[in-house]
Amino acid sequence: MELRQLRNFVRICRMRSITAAAERLNIAQPALSRQVQALEEELGVALLRRHGRGVEPTEQGERLLARAERLLADADGILRDLPGNDGELRGTLTLGLPPVVAEILAEPLIAHFISRYPHVRLRIASGFTGHVKEWLQRGTIDLGITYEMGPVNDRHARPLVYEQLYLLCPAVPEGISAPITFSEAFAQPLILTTPAHSLRRLLEAAAAQQGITPDVVLEVDIVQVMLSLVRQGHGNTILSRAAFRKMQDRNEIIARPIISPELGRNVVLWTPERYGESMLIKRFAETLISQVKQLVDSGVWDARWL
Repeated sequence: MELRQLRNFVRICRMRSITAAAERLNIAQPALSRQVQALEEELGVALLRRHGRGVEPTEQGERLLARAERLLADADGILRDLPGNDGELRGTLTLGLPPVVAEILAEPLIAHFISRYPHVRLRIASGFTGHVKEWLQRGTIDLGITYEMGPVNDRHARPLVYEQLYLLCPAVPEGISAPITFSEAFAQPLILTTPAHSLRRLLEAAAAQQGITPDVVLEVDIVQVMLSLVRQGHGNTILSRAAFRKMQDRNEIIARPIISPELGRNVVLWTPERYGESMLIKRFAETLISQVKQLVDSGVWDARWL
């Protein structure tokens, strides 16, 4: 069994297709199929289940996939954490971010980090909190940022900032930006994310505590589409100020702070088990935390430092 075989097996499982994986890897499909067959013969189990839409891992294949992802992450870490002869950090590092955080943080973070560590290759993956947590668990990213409803008691979690949530309304002439009570906000026709999104779960949990059922008129998981629908008058939504700062600058949306009770969420940085062993991950995390603080202190990110 070779690392190359495991990498290719992981690629097949992620793409759910031997043909697509072969094209991505620039390998002939028969050769890739033979690699899988060799793995199956060596392990004595079937790893893939074929069907009309492609392939999917069997139960044994899922177990190998999980182990292979961890093994490959460790192997990549060895290459990443050994500095070159010049003492410079090298390697590839992947960060998972929610879309709104990526819009604020990714550009200044990348620019600052690569100016100090030019031999490091950075990758930014954007996804909802659930996706980021899954990527962390599978070892496909090195660090991740998520939204959390409250304090997180985990040694791998580093709270960064607290974001207050606002009721966002179209900027009509008679619109007002005064605070609105929790009950009044949730009585508005709301455009919210689908239940799979962490923000939707936060809002529904907060509403349930107050004995309120939100009036959801549309479900949209794309922030920019949600904001566009609000601007056109199809409903209101509840988001952090960071999500709509560009539209606010153009006076297209009004933000009303939600009070009695206030509504907010924590932004948390997650580091891996090997955090203490990886100089590259440690340096990157330090840079990320510093950049977040600068964005908050300068007012670019409307949040409270934790």
